[in-house]
Amino acid sequence: DGRSWSFDARANGYGRGEGLGTVIIKPLRDALRDGNRVRAVIRGSGSNQDGRTPGITVPSVAAQEQLIRRIYKAASLDPSQTGYVEAHGTGTPVGDPLEVQAIVSALIEQPRDTPLYVGSVKSVIGHLEGGAGLAGLISATLAVESKIIPPVAGLKTLNPRIVQREDLKFAQEAMPWPRDDIRRASINSFGFGGTNAHVVLDDVEGFLSEALGPR
Repeated sequence: DGRSWSFDARANGYGRGEGLGTVIIKPLRDALRDGNRVRAVIRGSGSNQDGRTPGITVPSVAAQEQLIRRIYKAASLDPSQTGYVEAHGTGTPVGDPLEVQAIVSALIEQPRDTPLYVGSVKSVIGHLEGGAGLAGLISATLAVESKIIPPVAGLKTLNPRIVQREDLKFAQEAMPWPRDDIRRASINSFGFGGTNAHVVLDDVEGFLSEALGPR
């Protein structure tokens, strides 16, 4: 039907989209010195490889989880402070549940006081393939900046294979950011060849407050 029904019971394969994006990345110190508008701060990033899996649309949960854990550990980040994950969320009946399983395993080690929201811009614009990762980065950046969790477009009934728990949410309408302190978001992006990429963003005010500490 030409749609990416991310996380929905109707998921039957991704719908292709077209688009391009541009992101300017600059050392934070230089950006602040030059008076630039800083939309978010990159706290960590990395990639790894699935290796052999049962099929091209069947990712490795273990590889995804290991990547997320490694990035958070390397940057000394607390997963419980993450409020939103911009997932790959292609809208495949098997891939979406496996990705959510990896997210939960890596970021919800203990029950959370505030929920972790998961979404995907593919539900809005489709799969940009080579440009999909950048679209996800832009989507998460705007969410962090605006303090708004974007909804999963068209989500009606959650894919029954997706793990369900009280502290895991899939917004069906725009929601206020679940935390009042730092706004942290993660981005997942995967390739057909089995490459996994992950980025963690913080809002600039929250990052500076945390970095400078009590004054």
